[in-house]
Parts: sequence; C-alpha cells; structure tokens
Amino acid sequence: MEKQEKDFILNKGLILGLVLMFFPIIDLMYGLNMSSTNYLLIFVIGWIVVYTFLLLIWSKVIISSYNVFPFKDTFRVLFIISALGFAVLTVGKIAIWNISSPEKYAEINLKRSQLQLTEYELSNDNIEPVSQPTILRDVVNYWSDLKKNGIPKTHFIVILIQVLFINSIYCAILALLVRKKENFIKTN
Repeated sequence: MEKQEKDFILNKGLILGLVLMFFPIIDLMYGLNMSSTNYLLIFVIGWIVVYTFLLLIWSKVIISSYNVFPFKDTFRVLFIISALGFAVLTVGKIAIWNISSPEKYAEINLKRSQLQLTEYELSNDNIEPVSQPTILRDVVNYWSDLKKNGIPKTHFIVILIQVLFINSIYCAILALLVRKKENFIKTN
C-alpha cells in the first residue's frame, strides 16, 4: 500500500468515525423520549444510508485514480476505512456511555426494550401469553441487569468485534457492487 493510499484510508476512517459519533450523541440527548419509529428511522435506516453513502463516495474517489482496481483491493480499502471508523466510534461510545453517563445508556435501552415488549403484547392480545417470545423478555432482563450492575468495561469492545464481523460481509457485498459498476463510477 502506497503512502497516498494509507493517508487516504486513515483520513476517511477518522472522518467516518466522527460522523458515526453523531448517532450516540443523538441517542444520549433524545433517546429517552424517542419513539420506536424515530429510533428505526434514525438509528437503523439513517445509519445505513449515511454509512453506505460515505463508503461509496470514497470508493469512487479511490477507484477513479487507478486503471485497474481488483475486488481484493476494493474490499481491503472499504474494510479498513470501516474498521477505523468503528474503532473511533467505539472509543467515543466508551467515553460517552462508560465514563460520562453509564446509567443513562442502560436506562435508554431498557426503556426501548420495554416499549418493544409492550408494543408486541398489545399487537398480540388474542394470543395466549405462553406463546409470546421470551427473547423480548430476555432483552428487558439484560438491560435491567445492566442498569442495576453497570456496564462492563468490555461491553463496547465485544460489540465492535461483532460489528466488524458483520461489516466484513457488508464490505464484501459493497466491493462486489463497486467492481461491477467500476466503468460507471469512472465515467461519472
């Protein structure tokens, strides 16, 4: 990897991490009063759109500077940028949630999981209570325990490892799409 490419990847990874930091900040400020619909729009759909848009824009920049850019290199660039971005995000989450307000993190997620359980129970009034999923109850219990006992020091590191695994698959799909559209990307 040449120096210019390393600088590009480092720069974009840091920018991605800082952009993604807006999501936990929004959650800190508005999470307790946020509806399930707003949560879904902001933290699932909005996050995926922002993340994918930035990666595609940056892959266009790097691909346009090469005549041939194989799938392996496209995947590597996308994954390293993402990994750096998620590492920055993890450090930010640790600073926000573990250091500054750990009880609020558990409280926000407990309220959110209780709301999901309540919505599920209201939508399934005619079903016997035995058939309701225990997964939602387990999630509520998990967040209750975290609220009572505190967030473990490794909580966000474990999340980072899980996200990087899922992200490797996502980056492979994006790299495949970018490679298939390489001629389109270079001309636009």
